[in-house]
Amino acid sequence: MAATRVFLIDDHHVLRQGIARMLDQESDITVVGQAGDAQSGIRSMEALQPYPEVVVIDLKMPGQSGMSAIGEIIAAHPDTRIIVFTMYDNPGYVWSTMNAGARGYLLKSASSGDLLRAVRSVASGGGYLQAEITMPLLKRLVQDARSAEDRGALSVREMQILEALADGLSNKMIARTLNITEETVKSHLKKIYEKLGAADRAHAVAIALRQQLIG
Repeated sequence: MAATRVFLIDDHHVLRQGIARMLDQESDITVVGQAGDAQSGIRSMEALQPYPEVVVIDLKMPGQSGMSAIGEIIAAHPDTRIIVFTMYDNPGYVWSTMNAGARGYLLKSASSGDLLRAVRSVASGGGYLQAEITMPLLKRLVQDARSAEDRGALSVREMQILEALADGLSNKMIARTLNITEETVKSHLKKIYEKLGAADRAHAVAIALRQQLIG
């Protein structure tokens, strides 16, 4: 049986190298490449034949965010399984990344055993959610269900734009990062304000932080 091909995308070089060594020690897993940012990672993976089966990716990196990269990878290679590996335990992130197509979500405090189980689970067609974030996510799901009658849930794209707002990006920079037009950004912002009951950009970010939609 061929080893599962894994690609790592994380801007923390020492951590990434350590994970690569750990995974490569397993007979059923091989690390076929790694990158320190999403854009170079996507380019590198496109040059690989065959394409990696599993991608382990961080969320917060210089340039393109991991959240944005997940959608791009899945759109081009629907069969690729993505595991989010991050320090953020915000249930909003878990919800959004899963909606975007990720199959697993782990914190960087996870054990090597957790990561190995996640890789093997998603490679075999399953999913993996670290135990420590299961309860916060379930609470978030209950809250979303209770508030669904009052406001519409934010879409994945709206969450991406909300994240960009929190990072202080202008409409022009958001459009460039997400590869959409500024008019599209403005349209999404209008819907975000309506759903959150926000008056402007700063108000939307404040509400999202208070409701733990973003961290």
